[in-house]
Amino acid sequence: MKSFVKGLWSRTKSTPKPRALDNVEDLLVGDMIQLSDSFGLPPRLRDQQFRVIGIVTYQFEHEFQTTFNLEGINDDHLDLTINNEAGRQSAAFSLSVDQSLVEQIFDMDGFSQVFDGDALARLSASKHEGFEHWLADDYQQEIRAERGYFHNQDCRAGGPSKFDGDGEAFDYYFLVTPDRTHGVEIEVYGGGETEVSLTIFRPVTDIKELWPAAPAS
Repeated sequence: MKSFVKGLWSRTKSTPKPRALDNVEDLLVGDMIQLSDSFGLPPRLRDQQFRVIGIVTYQFEHEFQTTFNLEGINDDHLDLTINNEAGRQSAAFSLSVDQSLVEQIFDMDGFSQVFDGDALARLSASKHEGFEHWLADDYQQEIRAERGYFHNQDCRAGGPSKFDGDGEAFDYYFLVTPDRTHGVEIEVYGGGETEVSLTIFRPVTDIKELWPAAPAS
């Protein structure tokens, strides 16, 4: 009798269904994305595959913004944030740049006006080999010293009540081009540590395919 019951159980036990991944906002660590071959994308993104290697969260007041840390097959690293405005999605790809590159791209006197000028700053960028698609001629500042909090974790399953007041505080600065295709994002943390990113805003359809991570064996 025991062997019959055991055999019946093994025949009726269901196999877990593979996880579906239809929305880029549902990405998890280990998932893969394929970008389109659009010439509007920088060469280092065009027709490339990236794997999600981390998920972090930026908090502004009670708004939580999920950012996916991506790694490419050529060891390229960048961040992806999905923006939702009026029910429409767009993809923001951000590339972190170090201080030496910032000094080559921007006039530092003008760059300092982003932080302490009398009015919101205008900023011009110089062309730099390898970064042509990431840069635009002119930017206008929209945000100065907006307080935010960085959470080194995925907060999508939590919510404001769970994470409010936690995280590492920073001041956020944002400049964007008139056509809103390129931006410069700056985070200033305690002690003056500064993170600068070049951002391009693209249609979410540039993310051509999504693949869920293979289930653990």
